[in-house]
Order: sequence, then C-alpha cells, then structure tokens
Amino acid sequence: MKKIELLRKKDVVLINKLTIEDVGGNFIPPQNFLHESNLDYLIEIVESEIFGSQMYPEIYHKAGLYMYNIIANHIFQDGNKRTGLESALLFLQLNNYDLKQTVTNKILTNFTLSVAAGEKTLEEVQKWFEQNIEEK
Repeated sequence: MKKIELLRKKDVVLINKLTIEDVGGNFIPPQNFLHESNLDYLIEIVESEIFGSQMYPEIYHKAGLYMYNIIANHIFQDGNKRTGLESALLFLQLNNYDLKQTVTNKILTNFTLSVAAGEKTLEEVQKWFEQNIEEK
C-alpha cells in the first residue's frame, strides 16, 4: 500500500499566508489564527484510526476533511475558503491526484462558496471529491 502524504500544520498556515499575500485580505501575525485548536484537531483526525482501521481511508475522504474543516471551522481570521480549497488541492497533488478537466473554475468557486455558506455536509464534500478527482 502506497504511503499517503499528509499536510502538516505549518503547510496549512503557509497556504493561508501565501493566498492572502497573493489575492489580498487580512493577515494578523504571527499565524492569523482565529481557532488554532481546530487546525490541531484537523491534523490529528486526518490520520486517525479506530480499532486499527483508518477513520478516513480514501484520498477523497481526506481531501474533503481538509477543505470542509478549514472552511466550516473558521481556523483563520481571513482566507478560510481559499485556504481550505488550496489545502485540499495540494493534498491531492502530493498524492498524484488532480481534479477532472470537467471541473471549471466556476464550478469550483460555486462549490467552495456553498461549503462556506453551510449548504454542504462533510459527507457531501467528500462525495464531491470522490466524483471529481482522478489519479494522474
């Protein structure tokens, strides 16, 4: 079984910082946290096991966790939507997956906004990734 590359806390913090530098927003030093404990929980739950089995074994489960938890749990003062999306996409790239070519920027934007509006559950976000990613 191939080892899955996971994001570390510092990776997610850097993504937040770089996206704000790139497209604007407010970054409150030193790490822009609103709810740092929610990020600690996310990093732990992505790789957690119960009775010897991973709670979230599939790539799409983990991608959905990154996106949903960062956006819904307001980890940062600003940039949660972009950070959640970019974290999921980076995680997919690190593990040799990408979005299908049929996923346009408009589809991706609308999906991200629907997650931020509370219109999607974690399971729905994971299902979306399952249907919209492919191995490179």
